[in-house]
Amino acid sequence: MKDRFFSEFTRSFYKEVTRRHPKMPIFGRMTRGVAVCTLGADYDSYFNSLESSARRNVRKALRMGYVFEPIIYNDYLDEIYEIRCSTSVRQGAMDAEMLNNKPKPNTDKKSKSGTHNYPYFGVFDSNRKLVAYAGCIVAGELLELSHFFGHKDYQKDGIVPLLITEIARKSIEGYSGVKYFVYGSYVNSSETLARFKKKLMFKPYHVHWKLH
Repeated sequence: MKDRFFSEFTRSFYKEVTRRHPKMPIFGRMTRGVAVCTLGADYDSYFNSLESSARRNVRKALRMGYVFEPIIYNDYLDEIYEIRCSTSVRQGAMDAEMLNNKPKPNTDKKSKSGTHNYPYFGVFDSNRKLVAYAGCIVAGELLELSHFFGHKDYQKDGIVPLLITEIARKSIEGYSGVKYFVYGSYVNSSETLARFKKKLMFKPYHVHWKLH
């Protein structure tokens, strides 16, 4: 029986990454300078390849008792809204829609396959408070970090590097088909954001997408 989710998901994802770039219309949105981390066979090799500052951030967060877990988005709408509203400026101004309106419940269809999905992940402090979260897309060999936010009051503790590196671990150990971890593009990234991507082993690539 044909998996309707798989068909709709695949076409929607392909359409999104290949639509015209708003500032470079001759290229697809996710075809130039795509930030890609090529994952190896095990987490330790990945972790040891990170810049030392990233490894220190992660170890600090773990020492302070932060833990990473998959989450059900709809169970944490209030906490997610608090995280989003913890600062009005991140890599630029926050979207007014996110600051002025509480997130709506997620209505994504459930996948019948582990190779295509919309998983969410979170980082909790020792009191079980959600302090960072991420929404991802799993599409065959790729896991894309679609969006993520960390609570401003806890960012100095290394919660965001912990979130991202543990998603990489999940990609390696939980999604056997995933080979590439994607985090947006280097195109139009600020110097600070580009530096952050680099220390977490996301490198710029030109990508040619194929729909089979």
